[in-house]
Amino acid sequence: MNEPRRAPGRVPFALVCVATWLAAAVSAGPRGIWLGIWLAVGAASVMLGAAASLLDGASVAQQLRPTGRLLLIGAGAAVAMLAATYVLQPMLARAAPAVARETALLYAAFRGPSPVVAALALGPVVLGEELVWRGVVQAAFTRRFGQVAGVGLAATTFALAHAPIGSFYLVAVALGCGAAWGALRAITGSLVPSLVAHLIWDAVVLLAVPFVP
Repeated sequence: MNEPRRAPGRVPFALVCVATWLAAAVSAGPRGIWLGIWLAVGAASVMLGAAASLLDGASVAQQLRPTGRLLLIGAGAAVAMLAATYVLQPMLARAAPAVARETALLYAAFRGPSPVVAALALGPVVLGEELVWRGVVQAAFTRRFGQVAGVGLAATTFALAHAPIGSFYLVAVALGCGAAWGALRAITGSLVPSLVAHLIWDAVVLLAVPFVP
């Protein structure tokens, strides 16, 4: 699919987004994974997403314009990702005890705030992440290197940006999910499918059907 005429993905702003995200993760990393996920990276996602909207509101509105087809694609992708997640994660946890420990640590971090606060915060954080990583960073990589390389580079950068938080498993999960959401963005030319898939996947895995009781 063709990129929109004025996607908010100019290289300077993309670099600002990556640098700000990294600074947030680095600053919170020593204070613990709870602060890294919620107070630092979550806040950076919302702030940068708002900045992208302010800088190029028309393009953002175009990218977030829903249609029945786009919503169905996002929901279908979420189902496929969830099926893969609930098959692969238990296998990995049994094969590698470190994965089980990291999973428990991530759930403990996510459950730092109350379930109500977590549920309310999830939407704005996910929207900010999609605007930044698929809407800005991936668009910048795509215009410079092409669709396939753009998706791969954006997913890799997205994953590595989580490294300062201190969880190798979070980096791995971010890489796989970032590639899937980035592919949706590239194939459809819209942020709607990746946003829907991201929201559903996070809501189910983190809130509705967690791996850790």
